[in-house]
Amino acid sequence: MNLTEQISDWIKKVEKENPPGSDIVAINFGMMQSGKNYMVYITGAEVYDADDDDWAGEIDYQPIRANKYLTLPTEATTGLKRANVLELVINTLKQLVNAEPGRLLFANRVVTASFDDGNLTVVKKQ
Repeated sequence: MNLTEQISDWIKKVEKENPPGSDIVAINFGMMQSGKNYMVYITGAEVYDADDDDWAGEIDYQPIRANKYLTLPTEATTGLKRANVLELVINTLKQLVNAEPGRLLFANRVVTASFDDGNLTVVKKQ
């Protein structure tokens, strides 16, 4: 299974088991490094400010812990620098958004991605 399929399957599971409410206007795919592994997680907010990334710290939605995190496969990230891992995830999310813009996590929402200590990149505007 490739990275796109893994992320897509994870999103489907989150959408089925922990769907965000209609009051969530923005979804952020946060990233962090844990040891040699990279992890992606999902949070959502009832507010979005294109000029201030602090909105992403207002966590009004998050899946249950069992679904919140996805550890990226090491074969997809081995040898990549952090910026390249972020680019890989952003490009994968863009692919998924373009393929299925009506998905629950994407429809009528801003979608962003970033490392915890980085600037947000807009994957999809509302």
